[in-house]
Amino acid sequence: MRISDYLKDNQIFLDIEAASRDAAIAAVVNKMNDQNLLEDAAKFLQEVNEREKLGSTGIGKGVALPHARTKYVKAIVVTMARLKNGVDFHADDKQPVKLIFLLGTPLNAVGDYLKVLSKLSKILREDKVRKKLLKAGSAREIIDILKDVEE
Repeated sequence: MRISDYLKDNQIFLDIEAASRDAAIAAVVNKMNDQNLLEDAAKFLQEVNEREKLGSTGIGKGVALPHARTKYVKAIVVTMARLKNGVDFHADDKQPVKLIFLLGTPLNAVGDYLKVLSKLSKILREDKVRKKLLKAGSAREIIDILKDVEE
């Protein structure tokens, strides 16, 4: 399984403006809805926010992996957003988040969903990968960075 198999150009959103964690998540969900990736954006947003209340999805080093198991996607959806300015995600390291990978998965795809989360977490621990993702000029470049890491 490769992250680059799930992440398409139209699922990468660069230079998102948001003043808070909630605003950042809402902005990404709105972009997902604009790309017809969700069956009900408002309900999906509510589910992501409910998951966030259980514990921050800020994994440290400026990265967050908000996610929800939901009936509002037909297949696993991975999106990436790069924020113009970092926002507080209540991560343990207190670093502001600039990279968000927001995932939605059907209720019956738990195994693959956990594999995607694990793989993303592993990839994003690498300083050089995060730095490249922060500097990338296009969605295509981001996908190429992820493909290179996965090979």
